[in-house]
Amino acid sequence: MNSKADIDAGLERLAATLAELRRTLPQDEVLEAFGEAARPLTGQVPAELDAYVQGRVNTLLTDAGLIQEDPGGS
Repeated sequence: MNSKADIDAGLERLAATLAELRRTLPQDEVLEAFGEAARPLTGQVPAELDAYVQGRVNTLLTDAGLIQEDPGGS
């Protein structure tokens, strides 16, 4: 996955996967299952897009209430 368009498509699929996991798994299992689902995407991005992907993944998790937003912004 090298192009930003491919990465964005992967992130959209990941968002859909997260929604499905939240519907089908107990709350305490969602984060771990999401991590497994995200690994192929997060492990294949070019270095220059890594921060972008990590930021989007963190936003997905924060919006889902699975992690707290980092008040320091780091």
